[in-house]
Amino acid sequence: MLAAALGLGVAIGCDSPFEPRGEGERVPIGQVIEQEVTGDSARQYTFAARANGVYAVFLEALQGSVVLVVVDSVHHAPVASVSASQGGARLEDNPTDNFGTPTGAVYQLRVSTLPRGASARFRFKVYAINTAPENVPARFAIGDTVSGETIDPSVDGDRFFAHGTAGQDVVLVMETLGPQGSGSVSLTVVDTVTPTLLGYVFGDAGTPTLTTGRLRLPASHDYLFSVWSVTSNVYPRYRGPYRFWSYLIDRAPEHRPAPIPRNVELTGEHIDREGDVDEFTFSANVGDEFNAFVQASRAFQIEVAPQGGPPFAIATADPSDTALFGRATGRFRITRAGTYLVRVTGTGSHQIADTGAYRLYLYAVDNRPEHVPPTIAAGDTVSGEEIGVPGDADEYSFSGTAGEEYNAFLQALNGSSESTLRLEVLDSRDTVLAAVESVGSDTSLLRQFTDRFTLAGSGTYRLRVSGAQSRNASDRGPYRLFLHRINRAPETAPATFAFGDSVGNEAMEVPGDADEFRVTVPDTSGANLVFEFDGQIDQGAWALVRLLDAHTRQKIAEMSVYASGVRVASGRLHLAPGDYIVQIDIPRYQLRAVYGPYRLWFYRFSFGPEMVRDTFAIGDTVSGEAIDPPGDIDQFHFHGLKGQHVNIALQGLAAPSGGGFQAFITGPTGYSIVFSGTSAAALGDHQTLRVDLPATGWYEIDVSGAGWSDELAERGPYRFAVEPLGAAPERVGSALVPGDSVTTEAIDSPGDWDEYTVSATPGQDLGVIVHSTRTDFLYPYLRIFDRMTGDSLVTVLYGDHLTGPFRVPASGEVGIAVYQPDGFFRFCYDATCGGVYGFVGPYSFRVIPINRAPESVPAAYTVGDTVRGEAIYPAGDIDEFTATAVPGETLTAYIRLTAPPVGEQFHGLTLEVIDPATGNTLIGTGAQFFGQAFNPVGSFAVPAGGGFLIRVRGSGTFGDELTTAPYEFFVKRGP
Repeated sequence: MLAAALGLGVAIGCDSPFEPRGEGERVPIGQVIEQEVTGDSARQYTFAARANGVYAVFLEALQGSVVLVVVDSVHHAPVASVSASQGGARLEDNPTDNFGTPTGAVYQLRVSTLPRGASARFRFKVYAINTAPENVPARFAIGDTVSGETIDPSVDGDRFFAHGTAGQDVVLVMETLGPQGSGSVSLTVVDTVTPTLLGYVFGDAGTPTLTTGRLRLPASHDYLFSVWSVTSNVYPRYRGPYRFWSYLIDRAPEHRPAPIPRNVELTGEHIDREGDVDEFTFSANVGDEFNAFVQASRAFQIEVAPQGGPPFAIATADPSDTALFGRATGRFRITRAGTYLVRVTGTGSHQIADTGAYRLYLYAVDNRPEHVPPTIAAGDTVSGEEIGVPGDADEYSFSGTAGEEYNAFLQALNGSSESTLRLEVLDSRDTVLAAVESVGSDTSLLRQFTDRFTLAGSGTYRLRVSGAQSRNASDRGPYRLFLHRINRAPETAPATFAFGDSVGNEAMEVPGDADEFRVTVPDTSGANLVFEFDGQIDQGAWALVRLLDAHTRQKIAEMSVYASGVRVASGRLHLAPGDYIVQIDIPRYQLRAVYGPYRLWFYRFSFGPEMVRDTFAIGDTVSGEAIDPPGDIDQFHFHGLKGQHVNIALQGLAAPSGGGFQAFITGPTGYSIVFSGTSAAALGDHQTLRVDLPATGWYEIDVSGAGWSDELAERGPYRFAVEPLGAAPERVGSALVPGDSVTTEAIDSPGDWDEYTVSATPGQDLGVIVHSTRTDFLYPYLRIFDRMTGDSLVTVLYGDHLTGPFRVPASGEVGIAVYQPDGFFRFCYDATCGGVYGFVGPYSFRVIPINRAPESVPAAYTVGDTVRGEAIYPAGDIDEFTATAVPGETLTAYIRLTAPPVGEQFHGLTLEVIDPATGNTLIGTGAQFFGQAFNPVGSFAVPAGGGFLIRVRGSGTFGDELTTAPYEFFVKRGP
């Protein structure tokens, strides 16, 4: 029929006086327009659309390829388009998408070639869609089946209306009656008042499988039901017959009464068709508890809700689970008395096949145990009871007094690791004070406990046993329950014992148990608290041993015990007289088991030696003393002088063990430690080597055990010595004068110290040239010092370099020490103290006099003169000249070498101008000169005093001023 209409349109177009030009003129609706288009232009047309009208444009290419775009002339935005090529779809088979506007509009049609630059011939037609059904009435009643209508042409659409009543639940099904694969038809439901889309369904050609789903009508009035063919990338646009039908949902169960019985399996009801709802009712009082279960071959859902209210408990059936208790809402409590709904629905996402039978079970929870009394006393064990249905709970009451401590234990017994039961401790306000869970494969009652809880007030409390998850069918089965009251007094041993005694017959009876012992310390004492646990400690658990002040319960010491059979100790404690508590406990919130027997030792000792004097002199060997009991410490004192050299050695004389003894040496500025095994072969096997006492005063040596753990178990005899060390050189005399050299002496052993005295005229300038050929970066130090004041110069004995110049003090003596340095602080485990001193070998040095006056010319210099005939010789020589000029006058100094420099490679001579009043260098710092032509050193302003000093020396800044060379210099006026 459409083809005939189109053909008629062509005939009309040819005979009509209307001649299209494609220049924007308005074209009639329903008439076929044929024209050509070239690549350098586009054809444009317009047409007027009526309000609420729906339109489409058909296009066919007779030659070439074209594209047609529909543009909204108000907003200048494209609303639809279609393309065509020669030999492609016929006119009636190639439409745009449908378009239209509720207010009416003028649309522009633009036709251009594809690709640009080509030419084409085309024809098109603007088509107004009749949205009224052509073959059946537009109005129907909900519950009817509408049939006998078609989509023709493919852009066709039909609008139907039906009256609905507020609150009605409606489901609609669309059936497309063409062969499978021929397309799809949509059905949409719109509220005509709001307007709001309420739902839709796509009906693919063939047997229908989908619905709109259940739609609740919001008000009593007409609703719009629109039918359109679907534009799809999968199917062609459908053209042909269709039908649809609707049905109302009755929420009452169809096959049995609505009231649902408690604790009875409900069967015989179905979800009869997609969207069906069955609502069952039950009455409940405040505080009632329930669990609801559903089982079905499809994923049906149950909801528990107050009448007219939202659901507060939900469960969905698992099609693969045939057990009635497999899917539950979980236990819920009623907070307001009244009638409640159990609503059953499908969840098949609008699938027609979402139907079938189901089973329900509304379980009313009774918190009383079914097989044993509902009371329990401290020390009781409950057995013979079980959680029979998921969501079930058993409550046991007990009476307690404020301040009492308890621990409750639970063991699930069904043997499955997938099953978990939960124990909660509740007060009268249902507040959970403590809780624990147990799996069915747990093998011990004492391994799962709530942790210790304290009763806040006197009264009745409850223990509640339930499944850990009331939704899980596996969380049920038999169990055992045990309530234990904590007694902090030891059960077997006396609660009070004497300081220095031990406890060997006590135990932590059950996990969570705690024992407290009271101890009186009569006087200031040393102590060591040692504990050994012989019971069960679960992985990741530990016990705590604390020493507390008995009056304030302030913690004095704490030990953690992680393993059975291992002794741990507090370490050495300094206790004041008073009362103390030794507490055996576990950490708070630790839910791993610690219980069983233990042993306890509380050692007492003094801080001084028991058998020998606590004061000795350097050179003494202290013996006849012992560390006993474990943790004992012996404190000794000796007096030393600053700079005195000593060696401290320690030897254990007890039986061999894995531990040892230590001597802890403290002084005014630091400490050192010597360690020895409990049994050592010789006193020199563990020593400090040379220690240079940093100050004059008293030093302390503390000897104690030094085990690798905190146990401090070492005990037994020992000896130690503080040996004085000499400072005289071994091969040459220690007395020197300027000009002497030391070339045959050496650091003979690690830590050796050689000391010399240089006698010279007070005020004389001296220097020391050191010499070494070593290249291993191990060097001794050479220290030059004033024996009276301690002032010193220190240099490293490497290469060849100068130290000085320095001035001989009034005493006429200068000390020189050669040694390898190390601080007072060190840890020593062997005869070499871990190789603290690494240098052994020869050294050499020479003491030279330094004459600051020039040797060949006068020291007084006149500005403008040239100094000639002078030289820096021998190595280390310095020449100083004095001069005067007008204060503030600018002068410039020049210098040259009259022969190449000799000595240090890469060094020459340096000329410096110095202000004698301040000692500041005015020019020449860091400069050195090699050439035999005069070079400017720099310009300077004459100081305010009018005088200045000119110093010439070998170049260098780190003791390398050993260059010699003849030189000349002059100072001229001006820059």
